[in-house]
Amino acid sequence: MITAGGSAALRRLLPHFRSAEVKRGAHQIAAPLGVSGKLPLVGGLAAAVAAVVAAALLSAGPTASSAWWVLAGAAGFFLFGLADDLRKTRTGRGVPEGAYLVIALILSIGATALVVGPGAHESGAASPYAMAHWLGSGAHVPLSIWYLALILGTTLATSFSDGMDGLTPGTVAFATAGAALAAGLAASVGQAGWPLGIAAIGAGLLVWNLPSEWSPANRGARRRASIYIGDSGALTLGAASAAAAIVAGVDLLWPVIAAPLLLEGLSSLLQAKILVPLYRRWRDPRLPDGSPVPHQRFPLPLLASPLHYHWEIVGLNRQKIVLGFWAATAVTASLCAVASALSETAWAALAITLAAAVSAGFWAAATWTRPAFVAADGDFLLLFHGRPITLLGQLLARRRRVVGDADVVKAASERGLLNRPMNAHVLNATLDAILADPKRPST
Repeated sequence: MITAGGSAALRRLLPHFRSAEVKRGAHQIAAPLGVSGKLPLVGGLAAAVAAVVAAALLSAGPTASSAWWVLAGAAGFFLFGLADDLRKTRTGRGVPEGAYLVIALILSIGATALVVGPGAHESGAASPYAMAHWLGSGAHVPLSIWYLALILGTTLATSFSDGMDGLTPGTVAFATAGAALAAGLAASVGQAGWPLGIAAIGAGLLVWNLPSEWSPANRGARRRASIYIGDSGALTLGAASAAAAIVAGVDLLWPVIAAPLLLEGLSSLLQAKILVPLYRRWRDPRLPDGSPVPHQRFPLPLLASPLHYHWEIVGLNRQKIVLGFWAATAVTASLCAVASALSETAWAALAITLAAAVSAGFWAAATWTRPAFVAADGDFLLLFHGRPITLLGQLLARRRRVVGDADVVKAASERGLLNRPMNAHVLNATLDAILADPKRPST
């Protein structure tokens, strides 16, 4: 209630607190929005107020020793995110990417120290799904490394996922609600306080950040969101949710519970920070004129990163993408809650394995639709994402669009394009050339 009410009030008080940043990239499928078309960045401010109230309430309960330390760990991320939001409103540019990653790492180290140093991590050590349960609360070095990875990975994931209305707050709400249920079943109801509080904050933000089919490429659709959560909100949710999972004693389950969200960060790390630089260094591919080949033509897992941009290029509207993330997270969270109820049994292991399989399937579905192919249907070409494979009478591909005429079909056939999976960006460029002049011979 505090988050939802605060967001509504701040939207009226700070109507001009809007980002002036213009994002460019291959994932942008329409002209970027101007400042006037963007929403106020007030969600993070409302979330911060609600987090302080949550800490005050929890400090009087069974998790009193950890309440303020979780808040303190998230506070640094909030301040950094707010500074980044302010910079975007004033200069149109956020903190440079390299500095952003370094600061996020430093803040994650600080948050880890605040969780481990005062012993906040000990509150959930009785749970069999806490790393401290198996290593002992005094194993500070390995525990700190594990907690650092969780906090840094989750905050980067929430930062990357803050590109579509409702994606970050909704996914975090489902994940932390699942963590709260798992903590209550595995240890005690008292351990569920912080994850439940973060879930409530995410749900409060969602009231004014609901998903819809609206996008910069579909501005005619009705938009349900009226605020952005900003970097201040995204980073706060990420740091607080990971820290909450730690103090609640479900940190070993958190990578499975929040897998769809964490895949957002992993996709960017793997594709943009590792594979693209390595491919350029080792292969240095060049176009006929000697210029570097655009990275979109590299053999990468996704058409764009983070993961939600891949699905948008494939042709899903934003509402379906967000609902897909919510559904996958709801399933993984529910299965992990079942595992907590059946702790130390073969059924618990099966539930966790199924949750991991759902996460793997979520990633596999994306990589499966990375290539594209065209098929002839009379005098038209059908463009698909996926592969020309049929299973039980169903084509394992998604139709993207219908193009061309008889001349285009003939030109595509002569060039050997029919039913041939290939890089989607290369295929689109080839199709554009054919559509411009179907009778022009291939080069």
